Amino acid sequence: MRSPIIDDALKRPALGVAFFLLVAAFATLGDARGGTTVVDGNAIYPEGPLWLDGVLYYVEYGGPGVKAWDGGRPRIHWSRAHCGPSGVILFGDHHLLIACYDSNSLVEIDTSGKTVRVIDRDSGGKPFIGPNDFTADGRGGVYLSASGVYDLAAPITGKILHLTADGRLVALADTIHYPNGLTRSRDGTQLLVAEMLAARILSFPILPDGGLGERHVWARLQDIIAPTTHADAFNGPDGFKLGPDGNYYIAQNGSGRVLVVDGDRHLVRTVEVDTPYVTNVNFGPGATLYITGVFDPWKEPYPGAVYRWQP
Repeated sequence: MRSPIIDDALKRPALGVAFFLLVAAFATLGDARGGTTVVDGNAIYPEGPLWLDGVLYYVEYGGPGVKAWDGGRPRIHWSRAHCGPSGVILFGDHHLLIACYDSNSLVEIDTSGKTVRVIDRDSGGKPFIGPNDFTADGRGGVYLSASGVYDLAAPITGKILHLTADGRLVALADTIHYPNGLTRSRDGTQLLVAEMLAARILSFPILPDGGLGERHVWARLQDIIAPTTHADAFNGPDGFKLGPDGNYYIAQNGSGRVLVVDGDRHLVRTVEVDTPYVTNVNFGPGATLYITGVFDPWKEPYPGAVYRWQP
């Protein structure tokens, strides 16, 4: 989910600060809901958790950039004004690739946080709108979602792109109603994509050259779990990951929960957190699950939290 940021991302307006401080004080108490603890109760629209070399990285869409947490106080690892970061993934020679949703670009940084390159066009010279999330392709490259405009009435222009290990960026699928999280299937033969504004998961066969075949509907949220009472029309799958247990973890934005689904699309369990707008998930050592979420994605300062859940 996205909300437009008008002011510089490094500045926070006075409006809503009291509410944010109240939420932060509550979040830093430790426990969220059964088995879940708070890693960062002062996050500003967090997304895209990534565990790497003993450090949890995550972006703050409403904040300066990428934060890092190694068990102590979270610190800023990288920042870029007007980026609006929405996702981060390991890429290349131990580099990080960041999706800058607001500036319609990808930024690659090295281990020190230095910018290596910025990509704002595909290999054919065409721009992409709203880069949002990533998954590894298993060949050294990544698949990424370019969501388009976050508006139910807007034309459906979402795309899936492929950034290959050698740096080629090509569009593979289009006309997707706000593609968001994505992951490869357990057997590696399918690319599963959260079509957020259609409240469903799509499946694309992965071709031998890394391209994608014809799409199919893998699952509809309404067939996995009963609709959330009083949910708005934006309620749908956001971040989406395959877990080490072989189950799929779907961040249900607007319902305050992660859906754990097996390969037959059956609900195994839910993991609930206090932030109603769950944005993404990812795994650390063992079965540790990191969850990002937002209390209010429509008003600055976009207060949110990062959680750690262990079964």
